[in-house]
Amino acid sequence: MKKITIRLIQQFVGLLLIFATMSALFFGILFAKQTEDLHQEEMTHRSELISATLSDYFTNGSRTGQKGGGGGYGAFLRFINQIAGENVWVLDSKMNTIINYHHEDSINQESPPDEAKSIMAKTFASKQTQVTKKRNLFQLQELTIATPILSEGSVKGVVLMYSKVDAIHKNQLSGYFMLLISLLGAVILASILAWRLSKRFVRPIETMRNYAGELTKENYHEKLSIQTKDELQELGDQLTLLSQRLAEAKSARERKEQSEKDFLSQISHELRTPVMVIKSSLEAMNDGYLSSAEETEYLQQLLKESTNLERLVNDLLELSRLQSTEFQLQKELVNPLDCINDALRSYRIVFSDKEQSVQLINQLTQPKMIDGDYMRITQVIKILLDNANKYSPEKSVIRLVISNEEETLNISLSNQLLAPIPDTDHLFDSFHRQHQNYKNGTGLGLSIAKQVIRRHHGQITAEADEEHFTIKIFLPSF
Repeated sequence: MKKITIRLIQQFVGLLLIFATMSALFFGILFAKQTEDLHQEEMTHRSELISATLSDYFTNGSRTGQKGGGGGYGAFLRFINQIAGENVWVLDSKMNTIINYHHEDSINQESPPDEAKSIMAKTFASKQTQVTKKRNLFQLQELTIATPILSEGSVKGVVLMYSKVDAIHKNQLSGYFMLLISLLGAVILASILAWRLSKRFVRPIETMRNYAGELTKENYHEKLSIQTKDELQELGDQLTLLSQRLAEAKSARERKEQSEKDFLSQISHELRTPVMVIKSSLEAMNDGYLSSAEETEYLQQLLKESTNLERLVNDLLELSRLQSTEFQLQKELVNPLDCINDALRSYRIVFSDKEQSVQLINQLTQPKMIDGDYMRITQVIKILLDNANKYSPEKSVIRLVISNEEETLNISLSNQLLAPIPDTDHLFDSFHRQHQNYKNGTGLGLSIAKQVIRRHHGQITAEADEEHFTIKIFLPSF
């Protein structure tokens, strides 16, 4: 996370420096213009005041200002020059000085700049104040203002003010320096805050990284708590959900691995029994220790065991195919009553041997069809009938009910029990049998039935009390 923290700080400080540079640039331009405008406004105001003051001088007809200073006006101009820092002249149309400074200061008075001739001519012509500026790139270097002295509607002279704006530059440099100090302090303070904010921002990411590391170690019991109320919290919630799903997947994988181990163990046990019987019988016959009657009996036992072995292998293959995702059923529109009737016909003799009867109750008000595999649905009904025949007493009644509820077809088969069933949760597990004295079963029938119903997007459940056992099938219909 150090790299992210450093990158965040670098980007934040970089953006801050760009912002500070742009702010300084805009501030410099605006500050310089504002300072120039204020200086120009101030000089114009002074020039207009001098012009208004000198208009009385020309109105009263005093013409002594060229040599004696104009009755105190020369001292006034000298005072303005000293206080304001600008050069001030009172000139006529021929650029001659109308009012000089007093005494010895008059010899130190500077001459008007040559560039002032054009602005003087414009002022005499327009009778309005004129302003000229001289710049070096974007910086103001010189400022000249010419204000007419009006008397009785005519221009008697012009107040010419000239400034090299040195004071402005000093003020601007002082302002720039203060701005630079302020920006530098802001950058330092912002960098510290950026470091703290970056650490705070990265902290939940660091937590999630450590949590993801625990997930790679299959440690799904750690808790993740991100309380940022933003996208990071949403990501943390997704990681928590992922942890739960991985824990469930791990548990399912472990159950599947254990189930596969148990399944292989059960297969080995189920196959070992008929194989051992066949082997021992063949050894006895091969050694010649059996009489003709015993040999006939052994042959019958061998035929029976081979039949059971064949049935077990076929059921294993059937279950394996149904569990494979590549195996496809041959679905079509099927009337479930046809499947039930076919199955009942196949087991008519089997039920008659135990004097059992099957009561078919059709509660359908109109024919219902299902999208299914006719042979597989018939196979499921046969499996249920076979179990009912084996695990119910003689002369008992087996009830087979077919009904529907909205878009679901319900098939229910119930029978009496020879003995109570303590647990129905594992009835659909492979090789699960309630009574081990029934050797003609493989224990795979209900497992096959469950896979067939699952392939039809349905459900199959089992219920039992002390006297009755009920299997229910739910299939989508239309």
